[in-house]
Amino acid sequence: MKGKSAYSNAEILALKKLIEQRQFASRLEQKKIRNEMRKIGFWGKDDWGIYNCQLSDFESLLTSGKIKIIP
Repeated sequence: MKGKSAYSNAEILALKKLIEQRQFASRLEQKKIRNEMRKIGFWGKDDWGIYNCQLSDFESLLTSGKIKIIP
């Protein structure tokens, strides 16, 4: 695993915001946003097999318990 599987509430909110921004971004902006997500520790494709991560994909990881929220 390249990233991590436990995030703080602030990191979860930041990731959700970045995922939403990425949906409407240009190709170049998407790359920058993915880099920001990786700085937080989220590697969608490498860790979770998710291509073109949508908010529903991320929510699914949360509800399934694959990603945990830590205090």
